[in-house]
Amino acid sequence: MDPHIGFLSPASFIPVLEQVRLIHRLDAFVLEEVCRMLRQRLDKDLPVTPVSCNLSRYDFSLIDVFSLVEGTRRRYAVPRDFLHIEITESVLAQNAETVHQVLDQLREEGYEIWLDDFGSGYSSLSILKDYTVDLVKLDMSFLRKFTEKSRSIIISIISMAKDLGVKTLAEGVETQEHADFLASIGCGRHQGYFYGKPRPLAGTLAHIEAEGRGIELRKWCHFYDMASMVIRQSKRPNAILDMQENGTIRFLYANQPYREQIQMLGYQLQDIQRNMSSPDKSDVSHLFWTCIHQSRQSHQTESFFYVDGGHYISVSLCVIYALNHHLLIQLEFQNLSQNGIGLQQDKFDERLRYLYSMFENVYLVNFAKDTIEPLHFRDALTSAKDAETTAYDIRHAVQAFARQFVYEDYRKRYLAFCNPDSVIARIQKSPYGRIACRFRVRDHHGNYAWKECTAILLASGNMPLMLTATKTVDPPLLSPAAGETAPEGQLLPSLLWKNFERNTHFHYFWKDKERRFLGATRSFLEYYGFASVQEILGKTDEDMNWHVDNNAYRLDELDVLQKGRVVENVAGECIIRGALHHITCYKWPIYHEGEIIGLMGVFFDANAIYHDLHKALPSPFDDPITGLRNRQGFLGDLTRYQETWTMEKQPYALILLESRFDEHIRESYENPLVRALVCQEAEILRRYAGKDAAIARIQNVTFAILRREVSHQESEALARELQHRLQSIHEISGNPVTITFCYSIVHADDPGIHRPPDSSVSYIYRLAMERLRHNG
Repeated sequence: MDPHIGFLSPASFIPVLEQVRLIHRLDAFVLEEVCRMLRQRLDKDLPVTPVSCNLSRYDFSLIDVFSLVEGTRRRYAVPRDFLHIEITESVLAQNAETVHQVLDQLREEGYEIWLDDFGSGYSSLSILKDYTVDLVKLDMSFLRKFTEKSRSIIISIISMAKDLGVKTLAEGVETQEHADFLASIGCGRHQGYFYGKPRPLAGTLAHIEAEGRGIELRKWCHFYDMASMVIRQSKRPNAILDMQENGTIRFLYANQPYREQIQMLGYQLQDIQRNMSSPDKSDVSHLFWTCIHQSRQSHQTESFFYVDGGHYISVSLCVIYALNHHLLIQLEFQNLSQNGIGLQQDKFDERLRYLYSMFENVYLVNFAKDTIEPLHFRDALTSAKDAETTAYDIRHAVQAFARQFVYEDYRKRYLAFCNPDSVIARIQKSPYGRIACRFRVRDHHGNYAWKECTAILLASGNMPLMLTATKTVDPPLLSPAAGETAPEGQLLPSLLWKNFERNTHFHYFWKDKERRFLGATRSFLEYYGFASVQEILGKTDEDMNWHVDNNAYRLDELDVLQKGRVVENVAGECIIRGALHHITCYKWPIYHEGEIIGLMGVFFDANAIYHDLHKALPSPFDDPITGLRNRQGFLGDLTRYQETWTMEKQPYALILLESRFDEHIRESYENPLVRALVCQEAEILRRYAGKDAAIARIQNVTFAILRREVSHQESEALARELQHRLQSIHEISGNPVTITFCYSIVHADDPGIHRPPDSSVSYIYRLAMERLRHNG
């Protein structure tokens, strides 16, 4: 806006600045002004909306674009999701490699990349293939000539963008007809004179207020983005609902076929909103709510049927997203009485009666939908409710059934038979058009009965339906050769040991004379998170590095192996998934013909025993949100690490990490999302801090890590790695966040702290906090 001339079109000065290679100064100035404005509004608690900043193609060759954007943002401490980087197709046509690297770097740091004037160039589709962008702005030329052809092109572009997970914005919206059409096809954002002319900020805000509009709150941005992404043009009646968890619903979208269908039943959208929101639930409302609950549990589409005025109605719905005590629901509606759907059901049921009489359980497997639907069951192993429920994720359902019900010796055979990757091809190759397999399945009495499962295809093609039918069969006849059957007395010890190793809940282990693991019970492996005994075979405790004080255990085991001593009730600490656990251990020698050949032991987790005894009470040492240690538990752990250093000179490091995350996160989002953020941070620390690290959440956004130390450099490298991993969190459940972590380290051998009186735990903790404040 020129004070003398008035409004200046960008086309009147941008080409000149690009020609003389000064455009980067203007772009840097605009970016600075935007960040300054956002910071001022944030400081004054005024509404803020994200701003997109245009970059010229020359910026990428004249300056370091990433450093400019990130440096300016950091100076004003603006969340990254308040700044969108907007480029045109011409930017991507030049310096392709350089631009690609910069854009990827910006996206990795949490910035959205918007592609302006999409469709105005000659390589739009190629750009979507080669680059990753977050939003495309449809060029205004598509709406300038609003014909059937342009409508079809817009529909195709928006549909394609949604398939790629890209949001859309339409430029040049000037009429109500434009706005209604774009809303009907799910174009999430509109821009144009219909909503307002370009103005300075104050004028824009005044216009918004005069129009009775508001600024979308940050916590709702992703919610409505999700809603627009699922809207597709369709001839099938469908709608999008926003439902509060208190029961109130409102329509965000309903297509014309949906409106026509409910009007034929005598309803308007307002009637359905009122009826479904009423506290006095009708039978249909009860079915509706039950279906919503099922969809929230299954994360899949669920259906129900009801009769209304003689019409047979089918409703399918899916809970797409849950945020801020609101549910986003996609709903599809069908009047089956009008379209004849379901008239073939009687014939289908007739053909299934034979199967129902011959088999105990019959299931329909739909590979296209990745579901297993129960059609008939007379011998349900689970509850009747579970048996009636459609299972989603075929592979997961098969593996879960194998683990829970199939006899272990036959699980490999069962999983191979049910393998969804090959089962269709195996049936198609079978000369009989079916395949069958026998295996043993646990019954209600805990015994394993023989079952035969037969699978056939109901249709041809790459994704046909498969029918499986299962029945009980007699066990196979065994005819061992003479002398092959071992006496029962010889089989029993081996059988007992195999069952003990597999089923005991106690953590047993056994080692050779060199203290190397030879084996362990299944409960031992599960306790430490190992998938197989192969992960520990041939290794010592020192190799595993899971005890705070390995030396004490080593000396005890040497006494067992060299002196035949039995060790009982020895207390210790070990690291389990980032948490320090208190255990008590028992060990004894293994003799063969009077000579010690190894040792066996068992340990008990005092924390688990405490938890079992006080299930109704939270642990006073654990953080209830993350499951890590809390401040009290951390101080106890720090005391033990310091004692080990004082007595045995076992070095350790204390690392503190504190989030300086966007102070508006708590103001922008509600508590469930903030808790989810803290939990994700905790999970990153568990994953990358190492199995020998004890991790605690000692304050709201401050974490502590205790670990035995090999060198100062190693601890420094770990702290930097954790800082990088934590700062790489850019979204929680699709909602953008900007986080900055700082860290401090105290080493056990730092000069001064290991000498009295400065060796106290409280001093070490205070020193770490002081360094953290200084580094922040």
